[in-house]
This record gives sequence, C-alpha cells and structure tokens, in this order.
Amino acid sequence: MENELYHYGVLGMKWGVRRTPAQLAKSNGKVKRKSEDNAKKSDMKKAVKSRRTLSDADLKKRIERIKMEKQLKDLTAEEISPGKKFVSEVLSSSGKKVATALVTGAVLYGTKAALTKQFDIKELAGYMTPKPKNK
Repeated sequence: MENELYHYGVLGMKWGVRRTPAQLAKSNGKVKRKSEDNAKKSDMKKAVKSRRTLSDADLKKRIERIKMEKQLKDLTAEEISPGKKFVSEVLSSSGKKVATALVTGAVLYGTKAALTKQFDIKELAGYMTPKPKNK
C-alpha cells in the first residue's frame, strides 16, 4: 500500500505567506465593488444631469470642491522630486523631437508619392528615420 502525498501548491505562492479573503476572491474573479462607490457614482451622474435644477448654494459647494481638488493636484505636482521632473522633461522634449521628425518625413514622402504616383513602404521608412550626420 502506497502512502504518498503529492502537493505542488498554488502557482506564485510563497512559503509561509497566507492570502487574505480579498486576495482569494480576486483570484477567483468574485470581487464586487462596494455599494458605497456605486452610490457615489450614481449621485454624481444625477448631479451632472440635474445641474440646472441645483440651488445656488449647492452649485457653489460643488464649484468650491472642484477648485480645492484642482489646487491640491497643483500643489502635489510641485512636490515631485527634482529627478522625476528632469526625466519627465527630457522624455517630453525628446518625444516632441521624434514626433516632429516622423511627421515631417511622412509629409515629405506623401508629397513626393502624390506627385510621382508611386508608393514604396521601404522608401517611406527611409524618409521617417533620422539620417546620421557625416562630419
């Protein structure tokens, strides 16, 4: 008689780490949204639809809330680390340069293709890629 037990565990599970009921429900696909969140969303939708019927006081409260949220967003954006700001600026400026080069090349080749009535995808790629500068 064989008394062997084979157990391979749960994929991705670590030894000695227990999963919470929320994590178990998430993996089973049984996660439900909170009814409070749904109620808030439906209230916001109703408020947007019925903004003409709002009283002046209610309208003023909503406007103040939106202004305060915008101010908070602006203030927290200023607290971003200098390194993160630098990286985002470099990426945005280089992205603009790349986009400009691609669009310029596409327009140039589009004009040439329209005049000659010939289209070649390889030639288009040549127009859109930057050409190395020879010194």
